[in-house]
Amino acid sequence: MSLALNDKQDYEIINGQIYMMSRASLNHNRIAFNINKIFDRHFRNGICESHIEPDVFLDDKNNFIPDVAVLCDSSKWKPRGIYGAPDLVVEILSPSTEKIDIADKKDVYGKNGVKEYWTVDPMSKKITVYYLNNNNLELNNIYYYRTSEQIEEMPDDDQKAIVSSFRVTLFDDLVINLEEVFEKIH
Repeated sequence: MSLALNDKQDYEIINGQIYMMSRASLNHNRIAFNINKIFDRHFRNGICESHIEPDVFLDDKNNFIPDVAVLCDSSKWKPRGIYGAPDLVVEILSPSTEKIDIADKKDVYGKNGVKEYWTVDPMSKKITVYYLNNNNLELNNIYYYRTSEQIEEMPDDDQKAIVSSFRVTLFDDLVINLEEVFEKIH
């Protein structure tokens, strides 16, 4: 049986294998919107641009649709999408794609030169940040969003470990406020 692909159906090609994509949840979409809004505000007058769900053509066997991508090299932007590695990619996890996003796609992004990769977990309200090192995306840090009420209930040592924001290494003047990323997430 042959699978007919067209521009009206969302799919990704990962290492030559086709994966059909299901529609995202409201929390998923809200997080993508919130992150893109932060990036758009920051890059308003710069050379970089943030895009929600662009087609990213990494090579002949890998065509991804990340939730958010930051591109600073405008020569990679073509009418159908981004050809080559974006500078920063954000994937928002869902139960059906988590394994692929954390393993397969992360490896392909690293081999193709994505400098920074985030996975965002809406359920645990955490952002995991990876940095490129020798064509491999390596874990840098994990940031958890907690409300002030949740923090008050934690032991003192755990309270001290909680951070409410972090600086983006690629753009050292960009600070991500976790409360803004997870705003209106249920």
